[in-house]
Amino acid sequence: MKKLFWTVIAVVLIIMTAGCVAPEAGDISITNTDGTTTEIFRDVENIVLLNSNAGEVLYLLGEADRVVGISKSIANNAGQVKLYPNSKIIGAWNEPDVEYLISIGADVVLAYSDSKPKNAEVLAAANIPVVYVDCTKPETMASDIMEIGKLVGKQKQAAEIAEYYNEVMDEVRSASMLASTHYTVYAESYTAWYGQGTDTGMGQLISWTFGQNIMKDAGAKKLSDEWVVTSSPEIIVKLVNSMDNADAVLNEIKNRRGFDSVSAVENNKVWIIRNDLTYGPRSCAAAVALFKMEYPGIKFDLTPESVLLEFNKRFGTNFETDGITYPAL
Repeated sequence: MKKLFWTVIAVVLIIMTAGCVAPEAGDISITNTDGTTTEIFRDVENIVLLNSNAGEVLYLLGEADRVVGISKSIANNAGQVKLYPNSKIIGAWNEPDVEYLISIGADVVLAYSDSKPKNAEVLAAANIPVVYVDCTKPETMASDIMEIGKLVGKQKQAAEIAEYYNEVMDEVRSASMLASTHYTVYAESYTAWYGQGTDTGMGQLISWTFGQNIMKDAGAKKLSDEWVVTSSPEIIVKLVNSMDNADAVLNEIKNRRGFDSVSAVENNKVWIIRNDLTYGPRSCAAAVALFKMEYPGIKFDLTPESVLLEFNKRFGTNFETDGITYPAL
């Protein structure tokens, strides 16, 4: 039966791609983060998530109930999985189970533009469109939010979310410009010694606040302890998936070999921050947190907690508003 199924799919694909006729515009035309376009020829009722950040936008829009499938990585995150009560696990984020997607009637898959599924061609053959809207970078966050709004027919509400995100980020940017000194920052992943590069969520926030990331490469990369100690960052930010053992994590960092001579440790400028806030539409709260770490002398009325409280008030969400950083700012 499986061989027959994929034979039929292959034939359909050949028919669809025969000739050089350009495809007609779909019922919904989505501009992906990388500038490509995804055409969708149906109403979008059943959504599969490989991208948790785009999923948060759906939650803010009140459309999380449309999510019928989530990747294993989203399912393993206690804070994320509870947002999607109607969802089932559909495989890995980079290789979802296509047959299972067909069985649950998936109308569209939401994925990352720079981490496309390995079986994207199989998804296309099965007539399951993939939308590559990242919802990660400050420069494209507002437009990405608008595209998710278009996908589910909530353009007005999406515009309100994008407007609030930009409002907070603009305030952070403007206040950061007032600083006369910009500090070096070491942002570490939840895995020890893995630095957060320039294009990661925290890396982008460091740049947004005019901080100086000691790691100049892209992505997350393992660094040597000697190099970090020699760099002597003035601020250290450790990302964690849970704040349950924040005090122990903080002490482990401060007591690493050679860290007693690192500027951030000497001047008590080491923090733990929730990883889920460094990407996605709530990353503006993390931008506020980073600003306060870098520039405590500049008066700034916003706090990470107040930003998340405003999200909940404006959009009817229930995001956790405490335990954002340790120590608290």
